[in-house]
Amino acid sequence: MSITSKFHSHTGDKEDVLVPESRKNWYVFYTSPRAEKVVQQELEFRGYEVFLPITKTLRIYKSRNKRMIDQVLFPSYIFVHTEESYLHQICQTPKIMTFIHCGGKPSKINFNCIEGIKQMLNLEQEVSVEPSFNEGEEVRIIYGPLAGYEGILVKQKSKTRFGIQLQEINQTVFIDVCTSMVEKKHEMVV
Repeated sequence: MSITSKFHSHTGDKEDVLVPESRKNWYVFYTSPRAEKVVQQELEFRGYEVFLPITKTLRIYKSRNKRMIDQVLFPSYIFVHTEESYLHQICQTPKIMTFIHCGGKPSKINFNCIEGIKQMLNLEQEVSVEPSFNEGEEVRIIYGPLAGYEGILVKQKSKTRFGIQLQEINQTVFIDVCTSMVEKKHEMVV
């Protein structure tokens, strides 16, 4: 099974959105249903750095035909790396409903969470998203392509899975790992 991450950025002709990296953060926007790819194209055309996590999934139709399809990992959500002052301007983009906020302030997505999801997608393994939950050990991957990333460890159907939580949208991205690759967070030396 092949897994693809769609991640592009370029400067469009319409607007100049170049901002010093130190003032940029990852923000999450809520889109109209099934409009993520259209929004991604429009924002990239305008010069924004956009991350739309996409995975390849096997779809089996009623006619028993099988086909690999692109599936958005977080339906109706898209991530934009920009400065906070551009959020209302981005919300003017067709098919964007709003940006995610908590307590009246825009929710910033941790840079390491975005990078960790990109790494997961690049591993070409099955990636799943599940609603967030409270149980599970906090761990850090100690070696391999995801070394240094922190998340939660869960057991599911005799598999050990590592997850990165995106609390801002109440979702967790999971990938299968070997328990020898992780250490418990309380054992970590800071």
